[in-house]
Amino acid sequence: MHRSRVPATLLIALLVAPLALLELACSRSSERQLLSQFFRAARARDNTTLAMMAAARFEPREQGTVEEFEIATVGPEQRTPINFKALLEAEDQARAREADFAKRKKVYQDANLAAIEQILKLERDPKAKISADQLKMKAEWDKWREDTGVHAKATAAARAAASAQTGIVEASLARPGQPPFQAAQFDGELRTKAVTVNAQVRSPEGQVAPKTMVVTLQRAVGKMNGQSREGRWIIARIDSA
Repeated sequence: MHRSRVPATLLIALLVAPLALLELACSRSSERQLLSQFFRAARARDNTTLAMMAAARFEPREQGTVEEFEIATVGPEQRTPINFKALLEAEDQARAREADFAKRKKVYQDANLAAIEQILKLERDPKAKISADQLKMKAEWDKWREDTGVHAKATAAARAAASAQTGIVEASLARPGQPPFQAAQFDGELRTKAVTVNAQVRSPEGQVAPKTMVVTLQRAVGKMNGQSREGRWIIARIDSA
């Protein structure tokens, strides 16, 4: 009599498959818990809770409320190195350039204050006649004013770029009893994964309809001042599928 044999590869698969399914179930369970808390807080307009767990918003008066949902897929983690040093240096440089420009502008303004005040007065009178010297001064002052806006926008853009990166990381790492977040001292990575959700959404008008959304989760992992830090998942963005 021949005894049937189960191939070794099949035995391995039979052993590994339940573990993989358990890991997937646990993963989806943690994501479901996070999303349940988020949608419940959004429904109640609990801004305090929302601020601690999300950078995204799901405004009931605009987007409605999630009545129920199921997780369709959980994407793989993507890991991106965090380089706060470059962002912070760019912001510092933009601030320094703006401050230097402001000093030079003040020197020019102080040296030509009477003429500038006269030009400003003439600008308010559409019928006023401006001399050739005043036109020359006006062109110079217009350039100073234009460059003021250019420097202000550059500083704002650099600050926004730094805040966009540090905001998620700081929220992820913020925990009771932990040292305050210091961007310049943090070295690590930002982990990102996409969760596809099939939801029943009640519109502000009261109608319920299915809606598929892709929820982007992010968390920071790394070291700060030599100490290991592992952040919690933050809801970074919600997009319609």
